[in-house]
Amino acid sequence: MRTFTLAALHHIRDFQFLTDSSGLALDSTGQLYRFAGNKTTLVATPAGFRSSHLHFITPEYGAIVGNARDGQPTPAQGSLDVLSSVLTLGLLLLFWRRRPAARGWARGLAGLACIGLFSCSAAWQAYRQPDPDSPVSTLLTRTRLGPGNYHYYLPNKKQTAFIAITRNHGLTWETYPIPTSFYTTALTAIGNNFLVGTYANAEEGALALHGDGDIWLYGTDTTFTKALAHNTPQHPYRLSVSRGINGFAFSAADSLLLAFGSDRMPTFPANELSATNGNIYTLPASLPPRARLLDAPDTVAVHSLAQAGTGELWVTLENRKPRVAHGRLFYVPLPTKALLRLRHGRWQAVPVAGFSSFEQVAFLPGTPTGYLLTATGEVLTTPDGGDTWYPSDLRSIRHLRPFGSRLALLKEDNQLLLR
Repeated sequence: MRTFTLAALHHIRDFQFLTDSSGLALDSTGQLYRFAGNKTTLVATPAGFRSSHLHFITPEYGAIVGNARDGQPTPAQGSLDVLSSVLTLGLLLLFWRRRPAARGWARGLAGLACIGLFSCSAAWQAYRQPDPDSPVSTLLTRTRLGPGNYHYYLPNKKQTAFIAITRNHGLTWETYPIPTSFYTTALTAIGNNFLVGTYANAEEGALALHGDGDIWLYGTDTTFTKALAHNTPQHPYRLSVSRGINGFAFSAADSLLLAFGSDRMPTFPANELSATNGNIYTLPASLPPRARLLDAPDTVAVHSLAQAGTGELWVTLENRKPRVAHGRLFYVPLPTKALLRLRHGRWQAVPVAGFSSFEQVAFLPGTPTGYLLTATGEVLTTPDGGDTWYPSDLRSIRHLRPFGSRLALLKEDNQLLLR
């Protein structure tokens, strides 16, 4: 076990090992540092936003993402979902009431709008099929990949999102606004392409809850898919997934991308994603039309996800579930963060003696060796794909991250461990 104490960072927010003794870390203020052993070096980053996540493909080539509240984005066409449709019909009805002479014209337009909306709302059913192998899985035969319009959430009107990419160890950065007012909540890579996950608003407070989200793609690496050959950072491709993204998992063994987070956010008109329950969006890295949507129990969001060497999926769930009352969306607290495994196409609750709530589950790629982080900061281990769990000597742990055949851990405020 190697321990690295990064004294210059008061509270580590995100980290990544690049070698067994060096890497990068973000502190709670969004400042990026490079570390080698216990020594840290400040990395200058664009000043226009606070970084929330980092991901480096090589020591030279990497990206950071984050948000700023220093401007007011302007919504573009096609981004208001339900609200835009309701406003359009509302204006037509108002015009019909105030201008009797134009009632016939307005009635006709309203009728055409309704026919168009409802016909679209039925067409999506052709792209959704039950999965014969699992009652919690739905097969989707269409992937909505292409240049994305600005995705606007009205309460976030003063929020902007950014990605900055470096090709020279962070000496210089190419900075691009992400066309959304959502929060940046996840960052990963497939080949040389970066994938950014977003969430409209996951926290109760000044802004209303909204469980919508997207995956934005930056890069033109066609190793996995030729569709990105014409992608540009000025007009990045988007996967609209109609649910908030909490994180990504990538299975290199079968080239499979898994995006996990909240359950669906209904839209009008509906589509196969917004009308189908599910917390885990699974698709091959080649981004073909065919994908799969897995539904964890109830509407509780998936907090963490890992794939064991057996191919089984493991998740921990959030300790809250959404409810609507008096026209307001809010969260109802749950006593624990549950641990589940997907076995033989069905979710099974996993009892662990002495523990009932779990923050994170992780497996070393291609192996039956796994780790389980409890709500109290203790780490359990398994040598057999999760059939049995044993206590370890690890305490006060905040995060787990596989690093090749080893496990990296974040301990307390500013300690990194490599096991």
